[in-house]
Amino acid sequence: MHYRKWITIVMTVTMLLFTTSLDAKNNTFEGGSEEIEEDSEYESDIHADDWFTNSSKRGNYGSDEEKGETGEDEAEKKKKDRYFEIYRDETYIYSMDRKTAHYTRVPQTIDEKMIDVWIKLTPVEYTSGRDDYSYAPKYYLEHYLLRIKYKQVQFLCEMEVTGRPRNDIDEKRYDPRQWERLVPGSIEEIIYHAVLENKSKVHNESKANGTDARDYIENTFNISL
Repeated sequence: MHYRKWITIVMTVTMLLFTTSLDAKNNTFEGGSEEIEEDSEYESDIHADDWFTNSSKRGNYGSDEEKGETGEDEAEKKKKDRYFEIYRDETYIYSMDRKTAHYTRVPQTIDEKMIDVWIKLTPVEYTSGRDDYSYAPKYYLEHYLLRIKYKQVQFLCEMEVTGRPRNDIDEKRYDPRQWERLVPGSIEEIIYHAVLENKSKVHNESKANGTDARDYIENTFNISL
């Protein structure tokens, strides 16, 4: 009888120890699961796809600031460009010369202004990224007078240029009889309105007869004609 009592006590103690050990293991496993879940959430926060969609997680890798290029630098570079595009079609890119474009008084008037402007026409084929040309790309320069009050244009000359402009310039002088009205849809109408849309870039100079081709080349390319 006494022997059975001790057996019962030993079995009870053994069961208690086994239960306690099992609970401790379960708690350890559950704690590890929580730790793994937290790590998973952290890793999901820096998922590779977020590099493209969330700039705050991207850092400065490959940024303009790292390369030393800022928006202000790009704006300053564009500001220094002589020609800026005002229109393009399937054949040419039309660019306005910001350095020589200016207001001037219409001859034989008191205060009526016109715009004296040179337009550069660059063939689209020379802007396709090709670098296998064995000759200098060709472009054209056209000289216009724009009469704002009456929406008229006067075409003075066109030059074909390869490298530097040639010296054999044949330009018409200003002629009050040569003003032409704008034809709807014509390239002259497009140039007229494109220049007016960028009139903030036109200098306010007081020249009576504008800049002829000879003066333009001498001032631009330092060529004495």
